[in-house]
Amino acid sequence: MMMPDIDGSLKSASWASDFLRHLAREEVDQALQIANKALEAARDAGAKANALGALARAQLLGRELLKAVEAAEQGVEAAKKADALTQATAHQIAAKAYLATFKVPEATAAADAAVAVAQGKAEAAALTTHAQVCLARDKKQEALKVARQAVALFKEGKDQQGEAAAGEVVVRGCLAAKKGSEALRAANEVLAIYQGSGEGESCALLLLAKTKQALGESSEAQELAQKAVDIFEKKGDRQMQGVTLKQLADICLAGGHNIDGWQYTREALECFREAGHQRGEASTLCQIAAAHVENGVFEEALRIAEEGVAMCRERSDRPQLGATLNVIATAHVGQLRFARSDQQEQQMNWKARLAGKEALAILQSVGDRVGEANALKSLASAFLNYGNVSEARFKAKQAVEIGKEIGNKQIEGENLLLVAQTKIIENKEEGARLARLSEKLLREAGVASAARNAGDVHDFIRSYGSAPKEAKKKGVAQPVDLKTDITLDMEDAKHRLAYFHGFTARAVRPRS
Repeated sequence: MMMPDIDGSLKSASWASDFLRHLAREEVDQALQIANKALEAARDAGAKANALGALARAQLLGRELLKAVEAAEQGVEAAKKADALTQATAHQIAAKAYLATFKVPEATAAADAAVAVAQGKAEAAALTTHAQVCLARDKKQEALKVARQAVALFKEGKDQQGEAAAGEVVVRGCLAAKKGSEALRAANEVLAIYQGSGEGESCALLLLAKTKQALGESSEAQELAQKAVDIFEKKGDRQMQGVTLKQLADICLAGGHNIDGWQYTREALECFREAGHQRGEASTLCQIAAAHVENGVFEEALRIAEEGVAMCRERSDRPQLGATLNVIATAHVGQLRFARSDQQEQQMNWKARLAGKEALAILQSVGDRVGEANALKSLASAFLNYGNVSEARFKAKQAVEIGKEIGNKQIEGENLLLVAQTKIIENKEEGARLARLSEKLLREAGVASAARNAGDVHDFIRSYGSAPKEAKKKGVAQPVDLKTDITLDMEDAKHRLAYFHGFTARAVRPRS
């Protein structure tokens, strides 16, 4: 659930109110239908540009990111023959589509173009987009300055929706700049704007909850998010109750309240099923399956994920299908260390690679860079366990490059750790160096448990092949089983990172 966006020239369209309502309720299919009908009925440049902009916004919500970019670019082209407000709105939508696909230079150019053509009230909206781009470029101070300027202009024009949208960017900027008290003040100002407004208040409460969560106040964050859920529960709106429950679950899980998080996720699933919201149901099934993988309950994860896959295939929901298939691939990878025979292990590995390859193709086709990197990691893990070191290294390096391109140190660090393990035979020193670099990146990303696991892998690589120290107590020597005699750090149930160490041992085991 997102804060209501700045609508710009879309407000003038006769279909805008229905479209924006469906968008706010995360009803992607209905929003797409309205946008496509508007495009077919468009008779002038302005109407065509607005319809294409609406289409791009609906595609963004549905995670069809490349289609969103294409529609946004067509909207910019159509708007060249329209008025200044329509041109500015088209450039703003294009900037957001570019940001979603991590095309920061293109987003910067689009935001600058919006500011250049914006006049009057449209200037504040253009500045808000410009501030969002500044944040993506890690220009925190400039982002804050521009966003606050936008807030002042919206306030002067008595545009509360715009003021709240710009205020959200101020909150994000303050958090990025480590200005916690200012972030809380800005979030409370947004809440004051929407107080008593129902849906808008729920969005503002979630914004404040996420701000509290980012500052380590997890209990207060959970209470605020619960209030957002209560708004829709009192209205009997099961669909929006499900949407807000999903976000409440995310806040609980991020704060370490896992039992509450699980409960709220299950409640969200029930809400979506009662409301007949299949997109929400499929997304929640994927969320539940992924949580099972994190906790090592792989069989249940697979059962739930397969149900989600069937729904996605039936609805032709490619982005969600790709994400859910990747959960399946990760679950099969997780099962590998429990295989009771080589034959079972090979079958699990084949299933992991099959699901991972399909997930990768889908996620690449929709432009989901983060999803693409996750699929590459799953494939690299499967290939490493299988003993195909060159293919594992190739996939992991691709994911590392994506991490660098999009500025995601966690993705870069996790996959660099896989690259390190592929070096254990040919260049142990290089492998150890990469593992240490992986540990550094993961610490900088704030993923402490993953960083500890990277440290363990570093120590394993450094000591690999060295003569073991003489045991203090004499006894009958037991044969070493490389498949089982590896001590792993399973703290916090971070299995996907923890068992990479075991993969290395199996990858170098002589195969008959």
